[in-house]
Amino acid sequence: MVDVLLPLVTLVLGFVASFLLELFRNRWTTQSVQHVRDTERHQAAHLERVAFERDGLRAVHTAIHALLSKVNAIAIPLARAEAAGLDWRDSGEGQELRAAAMHATVRCSHESALLLHPPVIEAVRRLTAAAYPMYWTRESGSDPSHRDEFFEANAGAVRAIATRLRELYGVGPGSR
Repeated sequence: MVDVLLPLVTLVLGFVASFLLELFRNRWTTQSVQHVRDTERHQAAHLERVAFERDGLRAVHTAIHALLSKVNAIAIPLARAEAAGLDWRDSGEGQELRAAAMHATVRCSHESALLLHPPVIEAVRRLTAAAYPMYWTRESGSDPSHRDEFFEANAGAVRAIATRLRELYGVGPGSR
């Protein structure tokens, strides 16, 4: 009787063990595949976020450059008007330059509204606030305090953008 039952018990134990091993292998494979998919999904989301932020930073940098150009364009009409004892804002060219500088300031503010990094947002806000007296007052860029504040804010905004780009790409001061 033992001779008959032993092969039968061995066969049943083999089937049960094979079934359990197959279950564990399927569970392990499913978990492994799920982990790989989650990792890929997180990596794709991170890359999309980096691309979105990089594009936003590029747009803000372009807007800052445009603002700087518009504010610098005021210097020639300002010098001419000061030499003649007039207000540069009253001329037709002055009105156009002032409108262009206002538009560039609004564009900077608009582009910074799409950013994700608070230090960059604050730096651009500081720049747009410093830009206002540069094109709205009679002295504009000839007042050293306004000029210094504007160019310091410009340098700060560009520095904040560069710092954030280095953070996004993992390039730090000690990584070279």
